[in-house]
Order: sequence, then C-alpha cells, then structure tokens
Amino acid sequence: MSAAFDELARSVVVRETEVMRFALGERWGKRRPAQRASARVYAALGGGGWVDVARRRLALGAGELVFLPRADEHAIRDRPSTSLDHPEAVCRGMHAVGEGAAATAAAPETHLVIVDLHLDAAGAPWLALLPPAVHVTGETPGLARWLNETLALLAGAPDLSPALRRSVGETWGHALFASALRDPAASLPRREALRDEPIAAALARVRAAPERAWELAELARHAGLSRSAFAARATALLGEPLGHHVRRLRLERAAVLLGETTLPVKVVAARVGYDSEPAFARAFARARGVSPIGYRQARRREDGALAEGRAGG
Repeated sequence: MSAAFDELARSVVVRETEVMRFALGERWGKRRPAQRASARVYAALGGGGWVDVARRRLALGAGELVFLPRADEHAIRDRPSTSLDHPEAVCRGMHAVGEGAAATAAAPETHLVIVDLHLDAAGAPWLALLPPAVHVTGETPGLARWLNETLALLAGAPDLSPALRRSVGETWGHALFASALRDPAASLPRREALRDEPIAAALARVRAAPERAWELAELARHAGLSRSAFAARATALLGEPLGHHVRRLRLERAAVLLGETTLPVKVVAARVGYDSEPAFARAFARARGVSPIGYRQARRREDGALAEGRAGG
C-alpha cells in the first residue's frame, strides 16, 4: 500500500514552487481565500502559530508543517485570540527584507516559511477527497526531518538553477501528497484499490517507462485479471482510461526533456514513444497549447528571466 500511495502522489504535476520567509513579531495573522490549482505549506522554523481551516484549528509548533493540499480558504495567526476582523491591526509594519523575505516592525518571535505549489492536477481526481489539512509533526520524525531539510534548501539557496529548484520542489510536493493520502482523515473511496498490489505494481511499471508500447492484455495478465476487470480497476484508480494516462505521462516527460536538454525534437519524440515527429508535435500542441519548439523557447526565456532576477537581487 505504501508504494501505491507514493505512485499515486506522482500523478499531481508540480509546475512551480514559490517560497516566502517571514520574521513575525507582536500580533500577526491573515485570512486567505481558496486558491485554484494550488497547494500551500506553512512551516514554523521557530516560534509557531495557529491555522484554522474547515472548522479545524491546528497548533503549528517549531519544526512542524501544516499542508493544505488544495489551498482551501483558511486563516493563520499568532494565537487563537488574535482577531482578523480588522486586517490593518495585524502584521504591523510588514516590509521586505530581501528576496522572498519579509518582516514585521516588531522583533521577531516566529520564523515562518510559506510555500505555494502551483499544480496541474488534471490526472489526480483523488485530490478533492483529501483532508483540507495535514499536520506533519515530530511524531513522524523521518518524514518531518526530510521535509524540513529540503525546505531549508528551497528557502535558503536562491542560487539554485530554475530546473533544479523545480525538481526539488516537485519531489518535496509529492512527498507531502503521499503523506496526505495516508492521513486517516482522507475519504478516498478507492482505498481498497490502492491495497491491490498487482494493480499498483502494473501502474508503477507503466509510469517508469511510459514510452513503451504497453498492451492492456499483457498488463492484465501479469495482474491476474481479465482485460476488462483490469481496465475498470485501473480507470477507477487513475480517474481516466489507462491510454489517456500513458499519453499524459509521455507528454509530461517530453516537456521536461524540451525544457532541460538541447535534444532535437525528433529525438525527444522517439524517447517518449512517438515514431513520428509530426504526430508528437500535434499531440504536444493539443496538450500544451504551443508547439514543442515554442515551449522550449518559452522555457528558455523564463529560466533566463529568473536567473537575471536572482542575480539582480
């Protein structure tokens, strides 16, 4: 089951990771509306606060994280008694103190890191079934330590290349989603499917090599199921037919190769399982709204602008 949750978590695509650091003193707090196609993390490096979401109140202590997998409407504050009815009364004197960092006028008592994960969750229908918040505490020391050490890398190394920052943010985000899937508050009706190791193993093989010409009958045979039973159970788990899922995986891998390598488009097409460069270009344009060359050029411009911004800061 553990491997199945990890594999399912990877069906969320983390497009971008934004990190902000705050040094907060006196009374502070803020209400946040729901954000589409996003997840949010609050991490207390020192001090702490309270997060209110979906009629739950979570105490955020030092070294802990609160993960909001859908970035639902919520509030965060220094203590439960701090009123947020008058926003001007909290976070007094907030000002920038560096790139991606801000502080209140008062001496800091809490050091808070906020991470926004911008997502493409089209292939993850299970996201709506997760609890609104997951609290990662010292009770899960291995996970908590790894998450905090990776967070320190994201927050404290502005010179990371855009590609490496995306890669680290994606791995970090997938670990959080896997943790949310394991949370007892998750209301996944397909948990029994996740315990079906043959199905999970088959889907893991597909994800590991989406460029292969996978045959549904072959996968079903390895899982010990009929073709129709395997197709139905895989679709229930993925939220889409297996063929659509494979095509999505291929194009996601192609986007990475286009953005992070100089391989010719023809070679990229072959590496993700397309025999024809024109067929690949049409499929990529339908999925991304831009040609492979156009996507590569846009990514180069984006990475260049990010690098210049960090150098200038």
